[in-house]
Amino acid sequence: MSTERSSGNIIRYTKIATIIALVLVVTGDVFGYIITEYISRVWAERSDTFAIVTLSVVYYLGTVGAIVVFINLYRLLNNMSKDIVFDVRNTKLMTIIGITCIFMGIDCVAGTVAWFGTIYMAVVCFFMMLVVFCVKAVFEKAIEMKEELELTI
Repeated sequence: MSTERSSGNIIRYTKIATIIALVLVVTGDVFGYIITEYISRVWAERSDTFAIVTLSVVYYLGTVGAIVVFINLYRLLNNMSKDIVFDVRNTKLMTIIGITCIFMGIDCVAGTVAWFGTIYMAVVCFFMMLVVFCVKAVFEKAIEMKEELELTI
């Protein structure tokens, strides 16, 4: 199997997985009140109104962030499937994804007032932000090298 075909398949499968994840997040939004009540009562072992409301707000803000991330990831993958790889548009999409990860991490840190378990999700969000910004830096360097190469030709 050729490398080009293999990478095309990977992008296609990742786009499908992104759509499935987006559908799961939207489904989670529909059942969000039940989910956050369960998290509050079972995982956090709290049944007070403050904990339920706080975790609901954290949950819904987090799902909004997830929707933003998945939509921009899909757009990024769509560009790559069109052979638009080392392009400023992609670095802008990565910036949006990275900043959204920061806000989701802050959201989860704020959730620790109701349940300290949200800190684990905050760590995941901040780590993903680092990964996205590292990949973005590589793309920016590649764009710079590509522009220099085009100027020398």
